[in-house]
Amino acid sequence: MKCPACGQPLVVVERHGIEVDWCASPRCRGLWFDAGELNLLAEEAGHDLSPESLAHPAPDVRERPRRCPRCRKRMEKARIGAPGEQGVIVDRCRAHGLWLDAGELAAVMEVLGGAAEGATVRSFLGESFEHVSAQASDKTS
Repeated sequence: MKCPACGQPLVVVERHGIEVDWCASPRCRGLWFDAGELNLLAEEAGHDLSPESLAHPAPDVRERPRRCPRCRKRMEKARIGAPGEQGVIVDRCRAHGLWLDAGELAAVMEVLGGAAEGATVRSFLGESFEHVSAQASDKTS
């Protein structure tokens, strides 16, 4: 699969049974979650990421639409968070999953559970991607 933001290949990263597709480009560092994968990560952090928290379309966002890396259809902008709150804007393909730009996952977890949850997710992801980066370096050496 290719990154919907920069077009680079996505790298599959698995940690604690949760798979995400990561853009390793230093300019990007976005994350693709297939349907249900973000819910697994939220559960790992002790939260229930209900469909209601992802059901807020964000039509007022002026960002350029991106294409789903699975089906190539345009994704919609969605707001994660309680209705009426600013929340976090992400890209959503209703059929296949969510795209989060660099830093948005920790922001989502902070919206759901506070700064401590964001720090937990950053730690989780940091360990995962340090491992992937090390593997990539070993392959190029």
